[in-house]
This record gives sequence, C-alpha cells and structure tokens, in this order.
Amino acid sequence: MDNISGRYFDDAEYQRRRQQVREGMTARGLDACLIASPENIYYLTGLDHQGYFACQLLILPSDGQPVLITRAMEKATVRDQAPDVLHVGYADGTEPAPGDAAPVIDDTWSLTMGTPTREPRRRPYLMPSAAVRETVRALEDAGLAKAVIGIDMNSTFLPYSIAEGIMNGVPDADWQQLESLVDDVRVLQSPAELELTRRAAAISDSMMLSAIAAAGVGINDREIMAAIYDAMFRRGGTYPGFVPLVRSTGNLAHEHGTWEDRALQQGDLLFLEMAGCARRYHAPIGRLVFIGHEPPEAKQANDICRDAMMAAADTIRPGVLAGDVYEAWQAVLDRSGLSHYSRHHCGYSIGIGYPPSWSGSGVPVGLRRNSQMRLREGMTFHLMSWLLGSGQGDAFLSDTVEVTPHGCEFLTSVGRGVLVR
Repeated sequence: MDNISGRYFDDAEYQRRRQQVREGMTARGLDACLIASPENIYYLTGLDHQGYFACQLLILPSDGQPVLITRAMEKATVRDQAPDVLHVGYADGTEPAPGDAAPVIDDTWSLTMGTPTREPRRRPYLMPSAAVRETVRALEDAGLAKAVIGIDMNSTFLPYSIAEGIMNGVPDADWQQLESLVDDVRVLQSPAELELTRRAAAISDSMMLSAIAAAGVGINDREIMAAIYDAMFRRGGTYPGFVPLVRSTGNLAHEHGTWEDRALQQGDLLFLEMAGCARRYHAPIGRLVFIGHEPPEAKQANDICRDAMMAAADTIRPGVLAGDVYEAWQAVLDRSGLSHYSRHHCGYSIGIGYPPSWSGSGVPVGLRRNSQMRLREGMTFHLMSWLLGSGQGDAFLSDTVEVTPHGCEFLTSVGRGVLVR
C-alpha cells in the first residue's frame, strides 16, 4: 500500500511488531508500556505526522487494544493512519486549577524511579496538563492503575512535567524503565521495511550526485542545498529527520552544522552528508569533494579511507560483535601509520527517524570500540570512514549497508574515488 494519507504496511506487519514487543514485555514482567518516541509510536501504530511536538503517548498493554493519547485535533490523522487503536484526544490547556483537584505530590518519588531521598526536596508545583489527566484516566480505564508499567524515560519527547504528572497520578503502579525494549525489536527490519530503505538509498544517491554536480568554484552553499532538496522531492522522497549537511572549509569542523551563505573558493573542501527518506526510513550517504583541484595527498588518504570502510564491511555479518567491526576499521588506519587517529564509532544503526534525527532520538547505537552488540540479519547501518586533519590528507566516505545472511550489502552506490569539482 502506498496511500499517502493512510498506512503503508498491512495489519499483519503491525501485529507482528506488537507481538514481538509484547514478548519482551513478558520477559521483563511488564503489564504495559507507556511509549513517547515518535519513531516507536509510528513503528507500532502507523501514526506518521508532525504533531509529536506536543505530548503524544502510546499505551501498549500486554493484551488488548493499544491506546493512543494525542491532542484532540489529531483525530482525523489517527483515524486514517492508526485505525485499530483506541484514540484519546485531549484539549489544549491545563485543568483543573491548583487547589481545585490537584494531585498529591509525594516528595520521595522522583524521576530516579523511586529511589528514596534523605530529606524532602523543594520542587515547583506541576499543574496537571490535559495530556497528563487523560493519560491517567486511560491507564485507569484499562485496568492498569496497579500494574507494572514500563515508561519511556529515555525519550527526548517525554518532558519531566508529563512523566512526573502521570506517575504521581497513578501512584499505585510499579513504574519501571522501559529502556530499549521497543528499539531492540525495531532495529531488525522486515523485508517490507528493507524495501523502503532501498528506496531511500536510491533517493540518497540522486541527492548526492546532484550536490556534487552543483558544486564548483564560486558556487554558493545554498545552491548546493537547493539541488539536494530538488532531487530529494523529485525522486519521491519526503523530508528527512536531519537537515542535509553541506559544509565547506570555513565551517568544516562544525560537526552538526550545515550550509551558510558563502561561496566555494579554489582549494576548499566540501563536506556532504545527507539521507534520502522514504516513509520515514532513511539511508544516509556522505562524500568529500575538493574544489578546484586535487591535492597531491588526496588519493593516498582516500585509499586508506576506502580500505578501512571495506575492512569494516567485510567484517559485518550476523553474529559478529559491533566492537569487532570498529577494530577492523581501526586496524587499517594503524597499518597505515595512523594509530594516533581514532573515531568514536565507524557507523551507527539507522531506520525510522523523525526530526531532529535520522537515527531515532538520543545517542545513536554505534559500531563502537568494545561494543558487545551482536549484529543480526536485517540490521541497517550508516557505515562511516573519514580522515580529517589526520596528517596524511583528508577523506570522507559513508554509505548505508544492510546485514544480510551472507554478510554486508551496500545500498548506496555513488563512486568512492577522489571527487573534484
């Protein structure tokens, strides 16, 4: 199905996902989950909109119908995109006023998940919002007032006031950290999901080729960004979770900065990193372009960078530890006289993403040194290899790869040689 206003995946796909999450809940002894991450809400219900800037929460019980709490104005969107959930809409505003029906605040309970304190702490009074009130009511109506509930405390999208209000409003529940229970299921993409990641990868290739073609001496960064967005949408993509990164020599070191109103000069480095997006599934790609001429050390640096990437890719297969993938990458640098040069990771897991990230909220799950994460078939990664300020030249390559039964498959395909414009 590719109806823009409704669900993309069929009902069986959502039931499979929920069942896998529920199996994890059973193993943890949870009666329900309270989920705030827009990526995980989309994954489990199909809700795909931009209204997550306001509180939205999914109650997933161990058995029975999921409950979705959003602003009331999202009624039509939920009806079309998540038709099998019970929708609870809340009105804007805060009710009731303090002193009218204010909840009892227990000063020994906090976001430390019930760790007792030596002395009562002074805190601002948290007026119960409509979102809190309706969530508390929904939990009570679902028979979860005394249940064991996993709450999405690590989500960027669960404000302190909302979490505190809900936990105080359901004081007899046993609140537990949800941690990565849903993410651990979502990290494995089904064949239907991988189809979307491949579609996103084709869009990424077009975006990158358009950016490279637009670059040159005297070209303003904004013209390159315009070419990227034009290719993104003309190829059938949608807005990505993270703005494409277009940086040149003047702001090259700004890790998550992007284009400025400046023209490329002879001898500049142009850093390009972006991700096509299809139905919220992302496929990042990155390249470095030399403006005007190719420095004498460019080929050597690019060869090292590419060899390191391929060594990491050759290590990727089901059962391998993520830390071993990083060590394969680092070993190429060590053999090339760059043992002093290391990175915090050589890639990270990607998939569903909403702004402000194409990898989900929080620090990405990376191919990091000493990581004990074991790779599994269906995982997808943004595999990265770069040398900036290494002493042997500059190079940057990154691609989207899939863990297959037989190893690693590259999904993005723009050439990995030295690029000059």
